[in-house]
Amino acid sequence: MTRKRSSYRARGVNMAAHLVAMQGAARLSLDDRTVWALQLDGAIQAVRVAQAAESEWRCIFDAVNLVEEFCRMRLARDDGGVVERAQDACVAILDRQRASGTRAARAAELQALQALQLAWIDLLAGVTHAERYRAEERVARRVQAAVRGCIGPGVRVVEPVRGVRA
Repeated sequence: MTRKRSSYRARGVNMAAHLVAMQGAARLSLDDRTVWALQLDGAIQAVRVAQAAESEWRCIFDAVNLVEEFCRMRLARDDGGVVERAQDACVAILDRQRASGTRAARAAELQALQALQLAWIDLLAGVTHAERYRAEERVARRVQAAVRGCIGPGVRVVEPVRGVRA
């Protein structure tokens, strides 16, 4: 007696999907970490010399928001209050700039931004591509909700002063 032939046919592996999955599971490369760390360093240096434009502030805001989101995702801990101090420093510098036109940062504010930079460098060493992508997506949704006013009372949306360049 003969057996009926199965209609099952094995499919090939989608190599692009396989590579994307492997990339997502991999930690951030040294090149990626270096680029992001240098961007934040350049932005903080621009704040230090009172030359920060909107692009530099966006870089700092992105770092603050991502570090906060990594803490929310329980990929990091902020026992020292680095995120809150960096947020307060950014708000103080930008409020002072709007009120008086002074673009200088105080020493304590610069120290808060430097502590953020150190936390950023340490954090990037232990994060995968997928975790960073997921955190960026969550930050984007939170920012959109905050701009619409859907986050809650006590949340303040701060934007850099536009068109400022020395």
